[in-house]
Amino acid sequence: MMHPPSGSGPGFHPPQPPSGHPHPYAPGQMPVPDPQAGFYQHQYQHAQPPAGPTRPRRSAWRVAVGLVVAGFGLLAVLGGGALIAHAHSNSQQIIHNPAYSRELWRNVPVEKLFPPQLGREHPDKGYSSPNDERGWTRAAISSDTSCRAALSGQLAKMAAERGCVAAMRATYVDDTGGTAATVALVAFRDPKTSIDLSDIVREAQEKPDHAVRALAAPGIQWNDSARTGNGGWLVGEAPIFVAVTTGPADGRRPGRLPEPWGKRNYQQEEDRGAWAYTARGLAESLATRLYAEARKVGA
Repeated sequence: MMHPPSGSGPGFHPPQPPSGHPHPYAPGQMPVPDPQAGFYQHQYQHAQPPAGPTRPRRSAWRVAVGLVVAGFGLLAVLGGGALIAHAHSNSQQIIHNPAYSRELWRNVPVEKLFPPQLGREHPDKGYSSPNDERGWTRAAISSDTSCRAALSGQLAKMAAERGCVAAMRATYVDDTGGTAATVALVAFRDPKTSIDLSDIVREAQEKPDHAVRALAAPGIQWNDSARTGNGGWLVGEAPIFVAVTTGPADGRRPGRLPEPWGKRNYQQEEDRGAWAYTARGLAESLATRLYAEARKVGA
């Protein structure tokens, strides 16, 4: 039986490339029939461009150079951070100036030298704010800074010999209204000149010989004849000595006990002793406060 040539018999015959096409259809490149057009649309698969050359691998020296550059960059970042931290630390640093402490009585306003309220509620409590202090209320401040006008007795003599620069006074009254105290800030040029002044004030209590002249204040009976106790305290390394004289604010005269209680001298001293403890405690309180003020920029 004879078979018709390929493509001439009945049935589906795959289309052939148009005439003049250099190559026959390759497998998978058959044209897709388009029923609407009624003929085959020839869709030729375009050849893909050849792949480009492969990227060469980085050499070892390039890797090493990259690591070195990254290391220097990291060091630069760390150095910049350290520089910023150091600058911030310097901005918070307090550089003490001894010259400021030597002139503390000039550099600090009178409201800080003699605060409106004075005294601590507890010995361990600091001086973070003047509003935390209580116990004594300021009643008067003297405008006279003369050492001769402010001091008396042996303290006045020693202060003059050692070059007293100024002596500022203020009077305080305790919360009960029964005790008055005149506080004197005695300033010198050399801090060494005030080292033993506490001993001089202590000896004055035994004589009795008072160290500070009373500064009168309105509403209280406070004058030199009412002075009863003495106390003193150094202000750290600053050339300032705090001297205090205390006594009754209502006109009473301690230390003059009638017989038989005032028969011996030590009994009179015992009666004045309580006022001396008060004066010493008040001197310490104010000296501690002034030392904290001086430490801000001073000693």
